[in-house]
Amino acid sequence: MAINNYELATKPYTRGFGDNITTVVEIRLQDGNRYSTNQRELAGDRTQDQEDVLIQAVLDILKAELDPGSAIVKAQAQLEQAEQQIAQNKSEQDRLSALANKIDKVVRVMAQDSIMGEKIAYGTTYKELVELFPFVEEGKAYQPGDMFVIEDPEHARIEWRGQARLDSDKSGFHL
Repeated sequence: MAINNYELATKPYTRGFGDNITTVVEIRLQDGNRYSTNQRELAGDRTQDQEDVLIQAVLDILKAELDPGSAIVKAQAQLEQAEQQIAQNKSEQDRLSALANKIDKVVRVMAQDSIMGEKIAYGTTYKELVELFPFVEEGKAYQPGDMFVIEDPEHARIEWRGQARLDSDKSGFHL
């Protein structure tokens, strides 16, 4: 397929190996007995790309070489699009982080209510709840309201709960 009367002069081929593969593409513009060719290397293995895509890629490189101003404008537009995408990703990340914080708070409140009010009657449920919280770490300071699990061999086994117990720090805790 031809673009602006340009055609592939030869079949595209690759050069290099590993991460340094380039595809050599040569295009030709012919007018009667006169013709001109341009050959450029494109990054990666593009031998499976369609002819019009390869021709356009070479023409874009030529345009950038002949008119660097338009290439700069195009690069600036691409940069602005990338910056907008980054801003959107940051906004989405902030939204998801806030949601995760809310979920953590809900789990903590429900755990405190269930455990402190002794509403959990089945040991497996207690064990599953305990798995949601981190084990206490030696040398770490805990803030008021933090919840953590303490492995306590002295803790009485109640209804198959095991020896891990969930604790909430109400005054600041340091192990």
